[in-house]
Amino acid sequence: MKRSMMVALATAGIGLAALVVYLGVRDRRPVLVCLGDSLTSCGGPGGHYSDWLAKRMPLVKVVDAGIGGDTLAGGLLRFEKDVLKLHPKVVLIALGANDFWMRARPVGEMSADLEAMVRQARAKNIQVVVASCFGDRNFWEESCVEFDFGRYELAWEIAQMERAVCKQHGCLYVPNMQIDVKPNRLSPYWDETDHPNSAGNGQVALRLMPTLRAALDQAARPKL
Repeated sequence: MKRSMMVALATAGIGLAALVVYLGVRDRRPVLVCLGDSLTSCGGPGGHYSDWLAKRMPLVKVVDAGIGGDTLAGGLLRFEKDVLKLHPKVVLIALGANDFWMRARPVGEMSADLEAMVRQARAKNIQVVVASCFGDRNFWEESCVEFDFGRYELAWEIAQMERAVCKQHGCLYVPNMQIDVKPNRLSPYWDETDHPNSAGNGQVALRLMPTLRAALDQAARPKL
């Protein structure tokens, strides 16, 4: 075998070995799954808040499991496939907005769905962060609220429910993931679909990051 060919093969082998090592390291990153609705899937290619989280937390593998129109019941139905099978260290549950707009079920049923997902996650030592659009808001004093007065009480009840579930199960809570891009519909953070654009989702990611990092830190601690 010619020396040049041997050198080429050796170089290729070293490169392949380096690639295998790199992929192995990459695949061992802790997994964060973002389970949500259109507020998770909006923003366009590369513009989801999960994309911003991935850019700002490169040592974490961020998976976007957002489906437009999804509800707490829908999230529960796909929780095994879209969350548990990925063996995440942390799951971010950002659901409930469509339950609010549909106004089809009592808050008690919403609570049961959220709690069922939390129980499944905690049973596998997965840390849970619940992200809301309703918590820590005084709707009666806001200058521009995205829904009418008749829904204020429902929004407040959903926020109280989320906080109670988090307290009961030791989850972390982000009460208002969109607080930095309010009010709705205004540039530079909103698009024509009445959802945050890429820039808006960048702000949402910044709001989520401290709590997600705290959850990842908790997940990394050795179990006693």
